[in-house]
Amino acid sequence: MTYHTSRDVLVAPGRSHWLGTNEIGQDVLTGLILATPTTLALAMLTALFAVALALLAASLVVFGGGILAGLVLRVVDILQVVPTMLLLLFIAALANPGFMTMVFLLALTGWSDDVRVAVTVLRREARRENIQYTRAMGAGWLYCWRWHLFAALQPVIGALLVQNIRQAALKSAGLGFLGLTDPRLITWGSMMQSAMDQLYTRAWTWLLLPPAILLSMFLHATLRLGERRLRHHTGLEKVL
Repeated sequence: MTYHTSRDVLVAPGRSHWLGTNEIGQDVLTGLILATPTTLALAMLTALFAVALALLAASLVVFGGGILAGLVLRVVDILQVVPTMLLLLFIAALANPGFMTMVFLLALTGWSDDVRVAVTVLRREARRENIQYTRAMGAGWLYCWRWHLFAALQPVIGALLVQNIRQAALKSAGLGFLGLTDPRLITWGSMMQSAMDQLYTRAWTWLLLPPAILLSMFLHATLRLGERRLRHHTGLEKVL
């Protein structure tokens, strides 16, 4: 589906254009249809990369020995002290990132927040009797990860993924809203940014509200999903 222009400039919602058109005649509904999968895919890929980096760092802390663990934790401390949002804004302003650049940029500035949570859970699971018995039988940590630790960490991984999806969607929308992404990348944030020129006209109601409502609904849904997973995980731990 293409997002082409027409002569119908700033047309209010009606039969021809259900959600109206923008200042260059582009259909708002078509823009939403194009922006939604892009926004969701960007958030989900970012979450996958960020959680994978956090788990890798946590594994190095738990299983890599004292020197390597200290080095990784110092890097995490530095990244948490540095104002990552300002760094993100600075890099985005210089690079105007596209889709994959945005994914890597958001993941590289967001993985450190989850490392200490993953370290705590990984240390607890690594002390369990089945892991110790498997290690005593000569199995390596990669084998333990593949057949024991990964299954035990799935509830935590799920919760971290949901949390990172929400954060990535919010940050990417913010960058798009500020006009710091590739102009060809259509997201909810970029649609809201293009609506700002019409704040003093009636057109803002059909240009700004649809992407803003979709973003709010998505953030609320991921928040509720994260809370449900947390309650479920807490209930399981009480049972155990």
